[in-house]
Amino acid sequence: MTSRDKVITWLNDAYAMEQALEETLLAHAKDAKADPEVRDRIEQHIEETRSQARTVKECIEDLGGTVSGTKAAFANMFGAIQGVANKPMGDTMVKNALADYAAEHFEIASYRALIDATRELGEDEITRKLTEILRQEEDMARFLETKLPGAVHEAMAAA
Repeated sequence: MTSRDKVITWLNDAYAMEQALEETLLAHAKDAKADPEVRDRIEQHIEETRSQARTVKECIEDLGGTVSGTKAAFANMFGAIQGVANKPMGDTMVKNALADYAAEHFEIASYRALIDATRELGEDEITRKLTEILRQEEDMARFLETKLPGAVHEAMAAA
């Protein structure tokens, strides 16, 4: 396997990750109906996630690869996170925030690795596209970090 092939494989993993996270985010947006700011930000990130998936697909194709139909590993991992987070309880918003925060940081780590790898390949345009995705993931992680204390406070007050 060449370095280029490895990057294509990793990009396919990122594509699968974005596809799986869209489903989780849709459920979490519904759960956040009582908090318009959180709901709106999640809905914005759903659109970002869809765009990120398209961008990652383009990067795969630009490197001469094809999008893999195999995304079960990431879908199962993130589906499991969603299953834990979406049980109907008074702390749903806390569990959703924790799951989303963890997922964002997993994405951040993934994109940082991809950026390093594409830089090593000399793929400057792909590196630029992935850096933009990284910024969006970091922005969402920061937003979630600011909202987590309030979600914990509300869940504790409701206990």
